[in-house]
Amino acid sequence: MIQDESPKHKPLLASLRTANGFSVLQLLIVLAVLSVVSTCAVLNIHSTRSSLRLQNSVRLLAGYLEKARLDAIRRHGNSNVVFNNTTSYDITMDFEGAGTVSTRTFPFESGVAIISTPLPNVTFNWRGRTSACTFTFAVQNSRGEQSWVDVSDAGDVTVNSNVDVLPTATYATISSGTGVQSSTIVSGGIVHNNTLDCAGSSGDAGPPVSGGGPGCTDTANPSSVSIRKNGNGSATIAVTATNMGTVVVSKPINLGVTPGTQTVAAGGTVNFTVTSLNTTRGTFAVNFGSPCTTLTVLVTVTN
Repeated sequence: MIQDESPKHKPLLASLRTANGFSVLQLLIVLAVLSVVSTCAVLNIHSTRSSLRLQNSVRLLAGYLEKARLDAIRRHGNSNVVFNNTTSYDITMDFEGAGTVSTRTFPFESGVAIISTPLPNVTFNWRGRTSACTFTFAVQNSRGEQSWVDVSDAGDVTVNSNVDVLPTATYATISSGTGVQSSTIVSGGIVHNNTLDCAGSSGDAGPPVSGGGPGCTDTANPSSVSIRKNGNGSATIAVTATNMGTVVVSKPINLGVTPGTQTVAAGGTVNFTVTSLNTTRGTFAVNFGSPCTTLTVLVTVTN
């Protein structure tokens, strides 16, 4: 059969070719759009997985802290959770409930690490209490997302909460002969130890820290400071250098230090301002690389 390609049929053939195919430019545009969408999807999946790894690691840690506390109460002994590095922790307790205490190591998920200093070491006594008023330490994933854990003096474990040191309460001495029913008085000569498990913290700045060696001793003053979270306050760190040079700051991402570098004259002093950039709490190391050495200042972020 001979196909009729007379002039009256050419417009129809051209329209069919246009409807049944794509030009090279159209194909390139479609491929570019698909590439952008695929890249965004991969990035979102990576971000979600990183966030889930952080949440899972912190929740699992909080759960083990609770188990260690209950184990200490049940056995009428001590249980502890110790970080020997930034990515794993050792738990010492009776895991099987058979009266045998053992130590097991539990790692964080990939990309998750402790960023607080010093590394946490939490011990629960027979009452399920700790030796410090409040342990607060922060955890971070590879994307810079952060979470923090509080372990109070009473042994309560919270995640991303605003637990803080309670104010010291005073107690009045009451005589058994005035306002106390005689039936409620328990006789006996045993004196119970009701002293506090922790002495609290004043938040005062620490003494200057120095280093560098013979003939070259640089200082940072103070060596420790306390600031409030989320930019609600700041602290000033003064670095004094023996030799002329540049002081370079190294810090975690939840803290802001301005300026980031400063040139210091021999025997001179330069000042840096430290602030909190988010709600993450804990104690963090800020390093000042001076001409002679590196000076570490501990910055505690509170409520």
